[in-house]
Parts: sequence; C-alpha cells; structure tokens
Amino acid sequence: MKKEQDKESRISDQRFRNAANTGFRKKGAVQLRDVIGSTLTPLCRKQGFASSDILRYWGEIVGPQFADCTEPERIRWPRRNEAEGFRPGTLVLHCEGAQSVFLQHEQATIIQRVNAYFGYPAVDRIQILQRPVNARSSRRPDPLRPLTVVEADTLEHQIEGVTDDKMAAALRRLGHAVLARN
Repeated sequence: MKKEQDKESRISDQRFRNAANTGFRKKGAVQLRDVIGSTLTPLCRKQGFASSDILRYWGEIVGPQFADCTEPERIRWPRRNEAEGFRPGTLVLHCEGAQSVFLQHEQATIIQRVNAYFGYPAVDRIQILQRPVNARSSRRPDPLRPLTVVEADTLEHQIEGVTDDKMAAALRRLGHAVLARN
C-alpha cells in the first residue's frame, strides 16, 4: 500500500515538474495534489501515519458522532525485533471534554473502523488525550431569502418552456438560489 502511494506521489510530482520545466501547462486549474505531491507524506510519517489520508478522511472513518469532537494526533508504533514480526500500534486521539467518556465506550468500534480503513490490524489500542480539537469549517450556508412576487413571476416566465418536470424543478431551485443571493 505504501509503495502504491509513493508511486502515485512520484507520478504527480513528475507531471508537475514536466509542466514547470517545459513552461507548458494544461489549460485550466491545476489540482492541488499535483502541486503539493508528496510533500506532506514525510510530515505525516513523523507522526506515525503512512499518509495524510487518515487525517483527510477522519470524519468518514469515525462517523458523525465523533467527527467534530475528536482528532488523530499520531500512531505510536512499538519497537520490534525481526523475530517478533509486526505488532499493531496505539492511536493517540485528541478529544474534547465530556465526549471522552463516550469515546471510551466506543473504542472497540473505532479500532475496527480504523483497521478496516487501513486494510490490516494497524491499531490495537487508543490513547485518549483531553485537549481542544482544531475547529473545522463545517458551517452551513445561510438559508435563502424568499423571492419577491416580481422575481418569482420572472423566474416562472423563464422556465415556462421546459416540459420535463424534474428539469423545471431543478431550474427553479437554481434560479431561486441565484436571485436570492444577488
């Protein structure tokens, strides 16, 4: 798995270098993964993560119950001898205050989810640190204002030629969003 990620990083780095060296770039926006490439991977490896994916997909790994109140800090891997083979590590999590009690009761589930994400038993324990979690910008946009009578009539007049009901409903929602924000 690590080799595949490194290979993908090298390929994207190579694409970016080729574009920079030749002065020729594709028309349009450049994906962030092509610009950054594998620069975050060494930083994540210092913290015990094989890649930055666990940080990026943390909310999907643990689910909505713990996505906002927990944050992975690192995976502490035990020292090992060649004779012992692989041993799972300890996942160190930051958790906010009272949520740590609920997190303790759900440790087994979180361990299973993390191991399912990695595809092998990477973690066998969780260490919980009660610390503030960095705020995430999961703020939903403000609700749209209702349209005035004139705006609603104008929108209906523009949509009246559409025969498909689903398409008309989609255009109505789009028009409402555009008119309400302007």
